[in-house]
Amino acid sequence: MKTNSELPLYLKIADELRARLLLLPVGTPFETEQALTEEFGVARGTIRQALDVLVKEGILTRTQGRGSFRTEQDDSHYNFLLSKELTDSIRKIGTNSGVRNLSITAVNATQGIADQLHVPHGEKVRRITRIRTVDGKPFAYCVAHLRTDMIPPVSKRDYNTSLANLVRNVFRVHIESRLCDFYAVAADEMIAEALAIPVGTPVLKINLVCLGHGREPLLSDVFYLPSSQALHFEV
Repeated sequence: MKTNSELPLYLKIADELRARLLLLPVGTPFETEQALTEEFGVARGTIRQALDVLVKEGILTRTQGRGSFRTEQDDSHYNFLLSKELTDSIRKIGTNSGVRNLSITAVNATQGIADQLHVPHGEKVRRITRIRTVDGKPFAYCVAHLRTDMIPPVSKRDYNTSLANLVRNVFRVHIESRLCDFYAVAADEMIAEALAIPVGTPVLKINLVCLGHGREPLLSDVFYLPSSQALHFEV
């Protein structure tokens, strides 16, 4: 499986900018191409490619002479408070749910992850990647980031349930609520390889943020599901 470091640079930048955008109110001006070029230290063309991805996803609009703005939400983008675990929804469509290619590493938080978890940019967080399966077949590719100051170290032997259940039931860390936001994206090489689908296939990207006491973010978990899958959510 390809690692995130093997992704094209513009896609990695698009991921970080997307996380920032989704925290902004609709209509908020976004950083200029020049400012982003200086921040990331890349060619202006690379920044334009990254911004084009976000425009195609419908979360950014760019107007000549005015700049870039957070786009009004439409039918392709939603934000909900989930009342049940996502894993419970997955289990409803298959007799056996499992995890494979589980990886747990310590990484420095990108600006996007730092903004989501309310930690300083560059602070160490735990990154968990895995492929969720139903009846032995790939169902979702998942990438999570956990705060190290609020959640104890996680090992592979601990992981036999959903990440939220692990945090709540194994480590006894209180989860107050789960915010979910989702929209359609095109599968890049990493996602396509994990889910055994062609590059460019539409997938549903689900971003789940678990909040603890005082509504402090504990973890961010991103799921990529092929459009052929069906889920029923309780919200």
